[in-house]
Amino acid sequence: MDKNQLESLQEEASRYALTSNLLKEILFELKKKIVAKKDLIISANKEDIRINKKQIKIKELLKIIDSYEESECVMNSDERKIVVYKGDPYITMHICMQALTLRNKILIVQNNFMYGVNEVLIRIIESVFSDYNITNLITHCNDYTTKDIFSFKKMFDEIIVIGDTAMYQQLLDDEEINVKFYPYNNICIFSDNKEFDKLQEAIYIYANENQYEMEVLYDENIESAIEEINANDFVDIAILLTKNDTNKEFFEQLIDNKQVFVNDNPFKQEVGKIYNYLM
Repeated sequence: MDKNQLESLQEEASRYALTSNLLKEILFELKKKIVAKKDLIISANKEDIRINKKQIKIKELLKIIDSYEESECVMNSDERKIVVYKGDPYITMHICMQALTLRNKILIVQNNFMYGVNEVLIRIIESVFSDYNITNLITHCNDYTTKDIFSFKKMFDEIIVIGDTAMYQQLLDDEEINVKFYPYNNICIFSDNKEFDKLQEAIYIYANENQYEMEVLYDENIESAIEEINANDFVDIAILLTKNDTNKEFFEQLIDNKQVFVNDNPFKQEVGKIYNYLM
């Protein structure tokens, strides 16, 4: 983290009053600026496509912004939170929108996955916020180690980890700050037929290339697979590869609180399940 970023962390976020009409105006201006800067975003994304095959769609970013138009503006929290995740730019947009509506000062900590696109997006967001005298709300860095994250903890009220189970378990070792976990495209897959082995391998490779965590179950029957998936609170996507209609029906009916995909592609959805991370 450079000197300017450290200074930004130490400063308080501006105390702004956000009405519903003002929120809509800010979001409208943000959408305009993203469209105006789309070539810059696409250019930053080219290297990501080459390495990680993750292509950012401008229309999806605009859709995310639209989803906050009717948000309630909570102006009395002034909390400071560290948000840790692997770098999906769609998550970045959600976090910045939630910080705006809740007036939470946030430190976004991500690894190098799509760091260029995230930097461009955050600069655009900060520029629009600044036009409305909303400053020092967001700081962004890639100091993605527990040591670095703990070095910031005295300046923050809470750490939120999205999708990275290993990082969450490491951060839990420190009891001086509250740590929360939210799943994001954390996948469990089970196949009851060896004919799907190559497809299962392809799904696994794609998940790893795009920083999604994926566990392959080798249970001998559908009942134990369902039981194991339901018991795993870190998982939010359950996949079954099968030619057995009975197993398909069991899986769809008995999996709880997960997105379920049977012989279907979970990656066709641009954005996974989103939570109110900062609440």
